[in-house]
Amino acid sequence: MCGIVFMLSYVQMQAQSGLTLEQLQEKLQPYFAEELVSDLKDQLPRGAQYRIWGWDVGDFTGDGAPDVAMSVRLSNDKGRNVQVYLFADIDGYLTRVGKFPYTFVESPIEVGVLIKDKGCFVIEKSQDFDWTISGYKLDNGSLMVLDSFKTERVRSMTHEAYRNFQNLSGYEKYRDTRTNDELFTSEFLCVPSYPRGKYIYKGFTSDALSNSVKFISKGAFYWTGADDAAFTVRSAHNEQYLYFLVRVTDDRVITETKEGVPFDKVEVWLDMSNVANRFIKKRAKNESFRTRAEGGIFAFSISPGNFTDKKPSVRASAVDVLSDAQKQALQQVKATATLWDKGYIVKMRVPFQLLGFVGAPIEEGKITEYGCTVVVRDVDNEFRPEEETFLATSKFDNSNPSSYGALMLLPNALVYGEVRNIYADAIADRLRDIGF
Repeated sequence: MCGIVFMLSYVQMQAQSGLTLEQLQEKLQPYFAEELVSDLKDQLPRGAQYRIWGWDVGDFTGDGAPDVAMSVRLSNDKGRNVQVYLFADIDGYLTRVGKFPYTFVESPIEVGVLIKDKGCFVIEKSQDFDWTISGYKLDNGSLMVLDSFKTERVRSMTHEAYRNFQNLSGYEKYRDTRTNDELFTSEFLCVPSYPRGKYIYKGFTSDALSNSVKFISKGAFYWTGADDAAFTVRSAHNEQYLYFLVRVTDDRVITETKEGVPFDKVEVWLDMSNVANRFIKKRAKNESFRTRAEGGIFAFSISPGNFTDKKPSVRASAVDVLSDAQKQALQQVKATATLWDKGYIVKMRVPFQLLGFVGAPIEEGKITEYGCTVVVRDVDNEFRPEEETFLATSKFDNSNPSSYGALMLLPNALVYGEVRNIYADAIADRLRDIGF
């Protein structure tokens, strides 16, 4: 995703005054047949005067045909409101597949649209120096949020935050605003944790996939690719427990045989600190980065056993001294392991009481984020322990909490990302027509 320099230059390219629909239709003639251009009129505000302040043509459906997006403001609007419309070529008609409300700060040109890389991106200025870019893609009747990029001024620094809702990747960056020098960066995967048993519909991603050399903290030289070692991780929760499922791809599974001999294992590291920002400390006069663990760190090392007589086991550790209640909760940590045709699967449950909570720390209407990195330690030769590979869900240093990935605890009413069925309104109207 592009940065602040791109956004400023893009906004400067927008028209300095709005277009009428007739003026826009003339500009669309090189891209669409006249019949398609005429489809727009009935799908834009009817019976009202409006101006079109930004527009772009491109393919955000992936079918090779051009689509169009635009930002529209009603002429009699006394506020700072803009509507963004997305139109796709569906069966020979330009059909409205999205309509989103936005607001501007000083001028409607601060809300722009851009179609590239099979996505439609909406650019919004929230205040001076603060910008947001949201990406959308249409796939099989579903309009999906691809990603979100935000940048803001934090005193003398520029903060960038990126989240991809399709592959669950993300990063946080801080730069010196004056020199543009990078002061801090953290790249990671986000693991959504849904209420246990909740069905996740197509279009939402629930499994984070780690198969990149950039997330190998040790033994990258010995890693030969995703067939050698890779894994997916998903999470769930109920009021009492936090659950993890790690599916490991491993071309040679080395099981635990005897003490002192290396074997494949999975580690889960959690930063359950109650902090407002996992990456930075805010102080009265300046900010510093959270590069040292000060508490709230828990680690779980899971041995899959040997899948026959030796059962899986979990070794738990914590930075803090555990209370009596937490020590009792340790007895409720459980793990299971099974083989599959490409490796092995590990499941683990952890009581929230062990992590310092009475129950699941969930807030209705809000996604709660904690630090979390899963590490798969891959051994291909038990007689060469120095060739072990550490593959994780972040650029990981266990002593540095700002290097952890993200665990997103979601209440039942929320999902990580957004998918809208473009036919939902039409279906609802039809059901009402027949009496439902």
